[in-house]
Amino acid sequence: MEKEELEIGVCENQMTFDFSMLENCEVEEEESSILPEGFVVPKNHDWIDDEVLFVVVKTQGHDNDLCGKTMLEWVKIAGSGCEKLTLADGEDIYAQVRSLNSSKNYIAVFYSDTPLLEKNTFHKIMDYFCKNQMNVLTLPRGYVFKSEFLKNNVCFASGQMTEFENAKRDFICVNNSITFSKVSKYLYDKIRLFHLKNGVIMSGSETIFIDADVEIEAGVNIEANNHIKGQTYIGKGVILEPNNVIKNSIISDNACLCGCYIENSKVTNGKFAVMEKLINQEF
Repeated sequence: MEKEELEIGVCENQMTFDFSMLENCEVEEEESSILPEGFVVPKNHDWIDDEVLFVVVKTQGHDNDLCGKTMLEWVKIAGSGCEKLTLADGEDIYAQVRSLNSSKNYIAVFYSDTPLLEKNTFHKIMDYFCKNQMNVLTLPRGYVFKSEFLKNNVCFASGQMTEFENAKRDFICVNNSITFSKVSKYLYDKIRLFHLKNGVIMSGSETIFIDADVEIEAGVNIEANNHIKGQTYIGKGVILEPNNVIKNSIISDNACLCGCYIENSKVTNGKFAVMEKLINQEF
């Protein structure tokens, strides 16, 4: 990212880190793996990018914003590197998938209402599928198909249903306000942990909410009741005192903010602002 070229606002592709890095920041809750213990996972998963079509079924009425991304976008992150396709939800997903003209050897189907699905979980599923030479694998929320099997079979009874353990997290279905709140909390915790491991200092972290596309330099000090949203960049040496809301903005090095509302704006190097409201401005 070339920060010096930015003026007011943040460019669409500002962010520099891969969200799959968040998978190394495990929040101490439930076990993430859905596969039996003792399963050996190969280190190289490049073959998955080349051989799998990653399909996401967009469920109706459940694509709310979660930490700055839609649920559909979160699921697509799990398939980063693969060719991806989005389908509308329908009664016969099998028929829709079978009609796809794909040259890939495998088709993995997931749903947009499971935003906690992770890339490493997807990789484990594909390892399991291929190791057991399956044609169809029914997941707690989704399927994996061998493309050759799809072409030669008009229908199937139930596939090969596999009961995985510890699927509570990766396949939580967000279909009501309770599950939405639970998933939102988990993602905010995970994003905070990522930044803490990167050297960001937080006081009262449970009241600090950081969206997925926010970039924060190491050593930034964030105090309680801060909301950092959208595609925002926080520079080195910045101090965010309590009660700031920052959206799609650049806070340059060594700035200090307290009680400010800043949207689509740039706070320049070393500025100190208290109770300011900046929209589409440079300060």
